[in-house]
Parts: sequence; structure tokens; C-alpha cells
Amino acid sequence: MKNKKKEAVLIGYKILFDRKGNLITERISTDIKKLKKYFNVEDYNILRSTLHEATLRLNEIHAQIEVALDARK
Repeated sequence: MKNKKKEAVLIGYKILFDRKGNLITERISTDIKKLKKYFNVEDYNILRSTLHEATLRLNEIHAQIEVALDARK
């Protein structure tokens, strides 16, 4: 019997360091259109707005990290 998950990662950001010394950034996002059927209209719109704002902020952070790393070269 398969267990249904009660949580899902909708957005995420990781900074990884591999064995070769490379710094790697990883962004995770979910297409919430597939989840629309599970929410009422108000909750879906709040979720969509929140994820949009989070994406904008993570893009800014990502750009700042790249600038900082490029300055070290």
C-alpha cells in the first residue's frame, strides 16, 4: 500500500560544494498549476503570490552570490 505524502517541497534553494571544489547552486520549484484542484480559489491565489515573491527574492540572492564569486576570480 502506497502512503500519500502530506507535504511537498514547492520551492527550494541549495548551495552545494562538491569534492572537486566546485560551488553549485540548485533551485527547485514546482508547477503549482497541477495543485490547483486541491485548493480553494483564495488559498491558491495566496500560494501563487507567495511563490512568485519567493522566486523573485531567490533570483536576487542567486545573482548576488554569482557576483561575489566572480569577484574572487
